[in-house]
Amino acid sequence: MMQPELLMPTWPNYNFACSPFDQKVLYDQEMDLCVVDDCDFSYSFITSPQDSSVLSSNSCIPAMILDEYLDLKDSCNEFQTSSAMDGMEIISRGDIEGICEWINGDGYIQEDSSSHDLVMEGDDGWSPSLSSDSHALAETDAELTLIHLMRAYGEAEENGERELGEVLVGAINGKSSPLGSTSERVAYNLFGAKEGRGEENLMAAFRVMYQGLPNGRLAHFTANAAILDSIPDDVGMVQIVDFDMGEGIQWPPLMEALGRKGKAVRITSLRREEECTSSCWRFEDTKKRLLSQGKQCGVKLQVEEKSVEEVGVEMLRMKREGQGRDWVVFNCMVGLPHMGRRRPRASVEGFLKEGKAMLAGFGGIVVLGDGEARDDPDGCCSYASYFDSMQRHYQGVFESLERNFPVYLAEARAAMESLFLGPLMCPVAWFRDWEETRKGRDFHNETQLEGRKLRLDSLVEAKEMVVEGENSYSVKIEGVREHEMVLRWKETPLVRVSTWI
Repeated sequence: MMQPELLMPTWPNYNFACSPFDQKVLYDQEMDLCVVDDCDFSYSFITSPQDSSVLSSNSCIPAMILDEYLDLKDSCNEFQTSSAMDGMEIISRGDIEGICEWINGDGYIQEDSSSHDLVMEGDDGWSPSLSSDSHALAETDAELTLIHLMRAYGEAEENGERELGEVLVGAINGKSSPLGSTSERVAYNLFGAKEGRGEENLMAAFRVMYQGLPNGRLAHFTANAAILDSIPDDVGMVQIVDFDMGEGIQWPPLMEALGRKGKAVRITSLRREEECTSSCWRFEDTKKRLLSQGKQCGVKLQVEEKSVEEVGVEMLRMKREGQGRDWVVFNCMVGLPHMGRRRPRASVEGFLKEGKAMLAGFGGIVVLGDGEARDDPDGCCSYASYFDSMQRHYQGVFESLERNFPVYLAEARAAMESLFLGPLMCPVAWFRDWEETRKGRDFHNETQLEGRKLRLDSLVEAKEMVVEGENSYSVKIEGVREHEMVLRWKETPLVRVSTWI
């Protein structure tokens, strides 16, 4: 029987315990144990190597990591994470502060001091007060105005009124802010200037983003569980064709599980037409990390990079030579927040079509993790409605991220949003994708394969991962064949993981 706990994301690895206490920080250097308590939870963080194999699915990960990274107290100066990805560097308390400086150039993004009213309480000094009703009403009106401006922009673009669109963008930028309300931050990352970022602290920022939102972790866990469950016992080699391997963080848990089953693994990363400039995502670096992890797991592993044409030729050769008993996996993860890059819908569609064709004569599975999930993928007949749907999707993403970043970490949150969410939010790319949708090309329906029913225990694990019932996250299995796992924030779908066989 499948052991879903082996497929939980284990990079970095933490164990936690949660209980209500007053705020305090305790650090035992000899025991290598740090306990951070606040008014809501108490987090016990253990860095001992013995606890590096499994990540508890109900861990209070986001708040713990952020408190450890940015704890304002001096009790914990620096700690080392236990990483399942070999070669990762130590993360210090100042990493996120450095990320903020890196994201914002010469210094932190400075919040408008007029946004907070201060009152004197007795002789103790200044303290923040609650906003007045009139101030709250003004903020609500400002958000509504911004939402209406963005909708008007979508209509202008649909009607080809480019000059009007430029005027609206100017008005939107005048009302947006990297440290404002959710709508102001969405608008800032959608229309604000997107300058090139350096590579300093990129890995530390990536690690915070991956743990700060459940989107990527849930997509990887669901996909890995479905892949493992689909593999017949008599298969000796599992061939994974990965559409966008990037940092490769999805595969170590699956490699460990396959190693226990005595199966060899070959991971083929599709070569992209455009080169990735970040050294953290270069294929050779990812290959080195995966091979190191595979060695630790005791799995026979090959990692290679090929074009889709080369993959097709290789599979035809294997079929002629009678090597059809290999289990083939076509894996596609797109638009997940931690990826910080978007791929054209047409490219995704082409990959899924190729996967369908190549599976003829082979046993295998196709998996799609869509980080820009919507409830009506075919229902947007106009660009204005499509734009509004995408804007509401990212509104949900920003709200969920805000939940995991307390107010005093607003600058760190702004850094994460600018670095990872900003590149995904591109009106030009959205228009191009909408045109593909208008042609009837939706990659959720392009495979023409039979949906593979997901297991109930995967749903239970996913619910525990997002701590459903204690926040606005919810997870459901959907689809006619119950082959889709959907993560929602309130009523907004964030991620849809679909499986076909």
